[in-house]
Amino acid sequence: MLTTPLDDDTFFWNRYHTLSPARQKKIDQLIFSKDKKLSLAAGLVFQAGLADYGLQEQHLIIAHHQNGKPYLPQYPELFFNISHSEQLAICVFSNREIGADVEKVSNIDLEIARRLFDNAEYREIIAADCPEEAFYNYWVLKESYMKATGWGLKLPLNGFRIAREVVLLKDQLRVYQGSMLMPYSFYIATVFESYKLAVCTKGDQPEIKLRFL
Repeated sequence: MLTTPLDDDTFFWNRYHTLSPARQKKIDQLIFSKDKKLSLAAGLVFQAGLADYGLQEQHLIIAHHQNGKPYLPQYPELFFNISHSEQLAICVFSNREIGADVEKVSNIDLEIARRLFDNAEYREIIAADCPEEAFYNYWVLKESYMKATGWGLKLPLNGFRIAREVVLLKDQLRVYQGSMLMPYSFYIATVFESYKLAVCTKGDQPEIKLRFL
């Protein structure tokens, strides 16, 4: 969900009052208007996704794993993840462990990739026709994997490698920790022209249906 409609105060407060008290409290604790709108948008996409399963946040317990990843202890078969950047908030759901990341493409110092990414990833970025786009492709893929595993920031960005390989005559994105192929799959897309979005799930490649509020 883009936050643009939330620029209208009446619309903002109307949507605010549809959310759970816990989400309202999160929004209230934020200082800047931009952050409040992003948090509200995150709550709205989470709410819409739950509705697809006949659930409401007000009736759920949201717990957190040791590394901070949220989960629904009442529904252990339902996994979700939320991400937001600039003016876009997303939420993904699955019956498997899942992670998602979205980032707005902008000018970036590629020295960041040299310092933080795997060497092979950095070489591919600087050799690409559009290095900045390649950087953000890797960034969202790596963030989505870190979130899917539940390790988050405790897993360093250069502690694993994303590789594009041909498997059974098809291009696939695969992830390695050291020499070990990890059992995760990816989806990546460009949305709203300037945002990179990646989803990582445990197991086979996820079937993704994009829906925008």
